[in-house]
Amino acid sequence: MGNKILIIGGCGFVGGNLYKAAVSKGWQAMIADKVFSQEFGSSEFYNIELTDTENTFSVITEVNPDIVVNLASVADIDLAQKEKDLARKINVEAACYISRLCNNRNIKYVYFSSDAVFDGHSKDYKEDSHLNPVNYYGTTKAQAEKCILSNNPGAVIIRISLVLGFPVAGGNSFLSAIEEKLQNGKQIVSPADEYRTPVDVQTLCESVLELIELNYSGVIHIGAKDSISRYELTKKLIKKLGYNESMLILQQNCDIANGRAPRHKNGIINTQKAQGLLKSKMLTVDESIERIFSSKL
Repeated sequence: MGNKILIIGGCGFVGGNLYKAAVSKGWQAMIADKVFSQEFGSSEFYNIELTDTENTFSVITEVNPDIVVNLASVADIDLAQKEKDLARKINVEAACYISRLCNNRNIKYVYFSSDAVFDGHSKDYKEDSHLNPVNYYGTTKAQAEKCILSNNPGAVIIRISLVLGFPVAGGNSFLSAIEEKLQNGKQIVSPADEYRTPVDVQTLCESVLELIELNYSGVIHIGAKDSISRYELTKKLIKKLGYNESMLILQQNCDIANGRAPRHKNGIINTQKAQGLLKSKMLTVDESIERIFSSKL
């Protein structure tokens, strides 16, 4: 397999870091996104509109990559719940169209999914666990997974829970959002009853590239070796950023607050398959946090 990689959604948080990781390995990396970022050269960037199949076909045909990684998503759970038509077009229809196109052109396809495909009632979700999403975002991811697995047997579906780290160019970073609020003197409200299996963005990107090199196909969970509540995780990050824990407010009954969409409570994904398969080491939550901040220095 060649190493020409097209990252759809490459100007986002994970996409920018994946681009950087691919280039550092000597891969030829290209970005397709709706909005250009000055962090990337114009010769490496392609404007793409995923709701337009002709445009999507044109971009992928022109780049002619060996690998397509699709990170584009309506990932805001509350927005997806309100804008269901848009969420379906991007998260399901575009994802499936790209999957079929890649299969027809013998291009390796990597799709990012989520622990939101599970209902969050259990505490150890494996790759083959029953899908039962509790919100529309999770529903779109589950539908996309089913479609991709049926039309592209060589595809990779990477399920993640929560990605930690700093962006290269921009995008939706949980950690950066916390830092920005703290810098502006704003308190942070965090739910008491939501658990996640986070991964630092460097480990995630290394794992993605390794899965491609292994020509892995199927579903795989990438995350820490342990899980943590969003509240306790936020507390650790606030302390690491050098702020007082008093900036954190514990909130109960978050689902009924401000019209918030339902959340899966236990995003506890089992990462034993990744631990056994990859040379990239799955870290503990604390190790992940240390890696994020040591790489920033």
